[in-house]
Amino acid sequence: MRLSHTLLLALAASAFASGTSLAQEHEYLQTLHNPAVVKGFIGGESHDSYVIEARAGQTMTVRISWQHVHDEDTGDNHAEFWVGTAADFDGDGAVKFGQESDNGRRWTGKIPQTGKYYIYVMAHPVADYTLKVDVK
Repeated sequence: MRLSHTLLLALAASAFASGTSLAQEHEYLQTLHNPAVVKGFIGGESHDSYVIEARAGQTMTVRISWQHVHDEDTGDNHAEFWVGTAADFDGDGAVKFGQESDNGRRWTGKIPQTGKYYIYVMAHPVADYTLKVDVK
C-alpha cells in the first residue's frame, strides 16, 4: 500500500510540474497591437515572447535596439530576435520568408498566410532592449 501511495504522489507531482511549466511557457507571451513598441530586459538562458496577428499580403517589419554595455569578462552585450509561426520557441518554427538587414537588427517580410506570428527576443549576456513591430 505504501508503494502505491508513493507512486501516486510521484505521478501527481509530475503532472503538476508539467502543467506548471506549460503555464510558465505561455505566461510571458505578450500580445502586441500594431504598431508596437516594447521595452524589456533579458539575458542568460531566458527569452521574451511576443505575438502579433497579420494578414496575408501585409508587410511586417521588426526592429531591435539595445543599450550597449561593455563588460571586461564577457565583452559587448548583444540582443537579437527571430520571427516564427510556433508558440513554443522551437527554432524549427522560424519563418522561411523575409530578409534580415542592419546586422540582424531589422527583419522585413511579406506575410504569406493570415495568422499569428511570434517574435522571440534573446540577449547575451543581458540587454535592455526596445523592440518595434509594424505591420502594413
